[in-house]
Formats: sequence, structure tokens, C-alpha cells
Amino acid sequence: MKIKPTMISGIIVTLILSFIAKFIANWIPILGAEAIAMLLGILLGNTFLKQDFLSLGIKWAEKYPIEIGIGLMGLTVTFKTIEKLGFNGLSFILIQMTLTILIVLWIGKHIFKVHNKSAMLMSAGNAVCGSSAIASVAPTIKATDDQRRTAVATVSLTGIILLLLLPILGPQLVGKHDMLLGALVGGVVQSVGQVVGTASLINPNVVAYAILFKMLRVILLTVVVLIFAKLADKDEGMVGSEGHNFKKTTIPWFIIVFGILLLINSFFKLPNQLTIGAKEISNFFGIINLAGIGLNLKIDTIKKSGGNFLLYGLTTGTIQVILAVILIKILF
Repeated sequence: MKIKPTMISGIIVTLILSFIAKFIANWIPILGAEAIAMLLGILLGNTFLKQDFLSLGIKWAEKYPIEIGIGLMGLTVTFKTIEKLGFNGLSFILIQMTLTILIVLWIGKHIFKVHNKSAMLMSAGNAVCGSSAIASVAPTIKATDDQRRTAVATVSLTGIILLLLLPILGPQLVGKHDMLLGALVGGVVQSVGQVVGTASLINPNVVAYAILFKMLRVILLTVVVLIFAKLADKDEGMVGSEGHNFKKTTIPWFIIVFGILLLINSFFKLPNQLTIGAKEISNFFGIINLAGIGLNLKIDTIKKSGGNFLLYGLTTGTIQVILAVILIKILF
């Protein structure tokens, strides 16, 4: 989308907040820049930075940089990730993601009574990679901005709680085995940044394993987007045989780019500088995304979702941990 003059002030504010969050993260690494950006955004967006003239630029910064970041993530992973984890590691992630999606959709519909699209965003965000997965699925299922923001905020807050608890509970649940702890962290925690932060609070060896498990979830992002696109089509009840045209499933351009770059990175040796650069840009665009979401997430929106949605997120995080522990005991 073209940047208009009326957007510049809002974009600059979001960028400044993102840089501040990145700087503060050096002093509070346990939270990570993404979480800090979102929390600062919520605070400032409801107090000092709620002027109307900022809204267009903040909305642009919230939506478009993350799309480029998701596309570039294709350069940070390869199919060799699957090889390194082996059959049991691959089985663990596939079963964990599948069960997470199914259970989160079910409890969203039958227990917490949230909108189907909100449940889809929650299941995608928790099963794959937090805000990046939500940003990927949202346009495919035509979710509203409020649905997307509320899901991102809930998933991110759940991730912060897991970040604080798993380093303490992990060794008690799966033992002091680096690979098993890596599977727990990499298979449960939402964003890539939070995975690294959580694992680093245990030990450096766990970080390496956790990233491998997490990257496998990221590789499967395209598959998840396709699944939710089909679910959204079905949910809207389109029946071609009765004279209605089947809606053509549109996959966001950045998911296509992600898939292409993943293939290129898997079959061709690319310069390390390119991979590192793509990772840095992708990470920073993720911070911008969370800063924009925080600035746009108004207290009224949070009140509308109420404690029900927060409880939905906490229940989801708890279920993910329980599932992961059970699967680790069975598969490893």
C-alpha cells in the first residue's frame, strides 16, 4: 500500500517506539523487544498517543512491514531442519500443532463462545508463531482488525507468562535433558523471540534445540494458512453445485514469497550475510508490528473481549504445555 503524507507522522511514531523497545530489551531481555513494544504501545496508545492524525500511519505500520518480514523468514529456515530433528521430532511437532489447532477451535466455539474467526486466529497464533501466524491467517479468513489485534495481544501475553514459567517448570515436567526441554519450549512458546528468551533462561544448549523445533513450526506456516483458508470458505457455506461460485482461495503474497525463499534456501547455498540480514529485518518488522498493534489496541476493545478472551488464552497455553509433556513422554 502506498504511503500517503497523512500517514508519515503515525509511521514515525511507531518506528520510534520500536527502536525504544529494542533498546529497552537490552536491559530487560527476559521480556523481549516484541512484548515491550506491545505493552508500551497499549500504554501510550491509550494516553499520550491517541490523536486521530496518527491513526492512519500507525495502522499502516501495524500491517505492512510484518508482511515483508514474514516473506523474509523463508530465508531463515530450510528443509534440513526436519532432518536434524528426525522422525520423532517431526512427529512431535505435527501432532502438537494439529491437536493445538483442533482443541483451541473446539474450546473457542463450545466453551468460550468466541467468534469462529477469533478462534481460528487464536489456534493459528498458538500453533505456529504468534503474531506472524495471525497476520498471515487474518486476511485469508477476512478477520476484522479488532479480532486480529485482540488475538495478537492475548497470544503475546500468554507467551510472556510461558516465558516466565517454563524455565522453572520445564525441568520438573520433562527432566533436565536439553533436547526434551528444547522440544517443550520450541513446541509451545509462540513467537521466535519468546522461544529464544525462554530457552536462554534454561541454558544455551536448550536454545539450539528450541530453535530447531520452532523453525519446523514456522516451515509449516504455509500449510496452516491453506487449511484456514479452506475452513473459512466452508464456514461461509459456499456451494458451487447450487449455482453459487466457489470463492477462490487467495493466499497472501508474502506467504508465497516465504515458500519460494524457503525452497531457494533449502536447495542453494546462500551467503550467511543474506540469511542473517533477513533474520534481523524480519525480527525488527515483528517489533514494529507489535508496537503498531499496541498503539491501536484501545482499552474499549480489551473491555469488549473481557476476561473471557484472556482466560481463553491462558487455557490454551496450559493445554499446549500438557499436550507437549504427554507427547514428549510418549515419543522420546
